[in-house]
Amino acid sequence: MALNIEPNHLIEYLHSLASPSAKVSADSRQIESGDIFFAYPVGHGNALRDGRHYIDAALKNGAAAVVFDPAHFESPFLDHPQCVAVENLATKVGELCAQWYGYPSQKLRMIGVTGTNGKTSITQWLASALDGADHRTAVLGTLGTGFVGSLVQTGYTTPDAPRLQTQLQELLTAGASQVVMEASSHALEQGRITGVQFNCAVFTNLTQDHLDYHGNMADYAEAKASLFAFAGLEHAVINFDDAFGRELGMKLLAKGGIKVWAYALSKDALNGFEKFGQRLERVYADDIILNGVTYDAKLVHEGVSENVVHIPVVGEFNLSNALAVWTVLLTQGLHADEASKRIAKLRSVPGRMELIPLTRGNKSEGLLVIVDYAHTPDALQKTLQAIRPIAEQRKGKIWCVFGCGGDRDVGKRSKMGAVAEQLADQIIITSDNPRTEEPLEIIKMIRAGMAEDASNIQTIADRAAAIMAAVRHADAQDIVLVAGKGHETSQEINGKKFDFSDQEHILLAAGSAV
Repeated sequence: MALNIEPNHLIEYLHSLASPSAKVSADSRQIESGDIFFAYPVGHGNALRDGRHYIDAALKNGAAAVVFDPAHFESPFLDHPQCVAVENLATKVGELCAQWYGYPSQKLRMIGVTGTNGKTSITQWLASALDGADHRTAVLGTLGTGFVGSLVQTGYTTPDAPRLQTQLQELLTAGASQVVMEASSHALEQGRITGVQFNCAVFTNLTQDHLDYHGNMADYAEAKASLFAFAGLEHAVINFDDAFGRELGMKLLAKGGIKVWAYALSKDALNGFEKFGQRLERVYADDIILNGVTYDAKLVHEGVSENVVHIPVVGEFNLSNALAVWTVLLTQGLHADEASKRIAKLRSVPGRMELIPLTRGNKSEGLLVIVDYAHTPDALQKTLQAIRPIAEQRKGKIWCVFGCGGDRDVGKRSKMGAVAEQLADQIIITSDNPRTEEPLEIIKMIRAGMAEDASNIQTIADRAAAIMAAVRHADAQDIVLVAGKGHETSQEINGKKFDFSDQEHILLAAGSAV
């Protein structure tokens, strides 16, 4: 019969079963001889995952021990002498796995970034800005895990708790002094990040997304805000241009104990917060000038420093992301002059307002093509609004190629259609990742948010054909935005993944070498 052991005695018992070098995992396929398997239900609805169904597979793969949640679960494998029962394991697994590895996050300087948009850009830029020969900084997020320039793709934003703690230990062993990680709302709600000690947490914004999982905006917001309740957190960097950001900042200031840094592109967003004095660090951008497709701006740490910086990013929301990075660098002890030098060296992140160089083709010569991960109404709105001033300078039109993912929040589809109709000049609605849904039905839902007789809207379900139509019919002074998939290199159709890169298809359509 499976043992029932109190969590505070569990690690000691596991040491009697497994070697100190054993790894922990919640994926039976990753279990090797001598490892420890954690099996528990997590999530809800279509996102419910129950690792307890794979206990037998883990034991067959050589697991030295299995830790499982006994609630509402029966199996003959639970009588195995190596199986240990722990009630409510999903809420405890992060702490247990951190304890197994000796709390690796406490030996690393951890920065967590949450929010609907901007997490990937900010984490990638922070890792690049903070990395050095004597201070290696790793990143963990959507684009992969490791040191910038040599990331290992993982396929998820924030891993499950055992894998997260394993990766932190591996990064520590590889020489990392600091780790910057994305903290998704799913991961926060499911307790995947429990057991991580953060020095600094960043909030970017809150807009509609993932309501298929969270159900409503209040629960979604609560999940994001939970990052700022972690014990040991010293700095909170909050976007005060965002309404929920200001609300979160107010709560943190009222609670005390954490240094709050407010950043904003508009100084007006910081009005009324002067009363908090030195308890609130106020950071903003001033004298912003669009210089081609990038920016020049004065970055102000009120009462401390002012630095005029050339910021090589595309789009105003990326300017906000860059300001967040600058602010975080200040929290990490960098002087404003040094932080400004590092901001001036930022490079585009794959699939995030990524400019695609077109090297051949008379028709596309001079054409500006941008790939962005925008897959929510707010993200698409901000992207198109950011592109508009550039298009006006070029005296060109904006072409928008986009779709919506299947088996996800259906409520955002018509909203994205309305945003595109309002802000783009030419629109091609296409497939994103239809998954198990019929692409034309998804397109129909998007189209429902747009005028029926609009002559500037096309529907081309085949994404490759849609990209080709936009690139080949746009004029040289135009801008083509291909939105929704960003860095992704596959398209999921009927449960299968097929190779597909927006970037490659853009180059093919323009007649450029891939």
